Amino acid sequence: MAVAVVRLEGDDIPLEHRQPGVTAVFRVKNDEGDVSYFDDEVEAAKSAVELSNAEQSS
Repeated sequence: MAVAVVRLEGDDIPLEHRQPGVTAVFRVKNDEGDVSYFDDEVEAAKSAVELSNAEQSS
């Protein structure tokens, strides 16, 4: 299964994740449709690796 990390900017940022000073958020999504959002690129990457490892173990 695949895990995707996408950088969202401007109007692509979901309303619930828009905050003053936030210029980008990172969406992590797996093939099962589970989605998480992160303000930090490193945290998004860590989450993607963890999801990928968990899916490979299944």
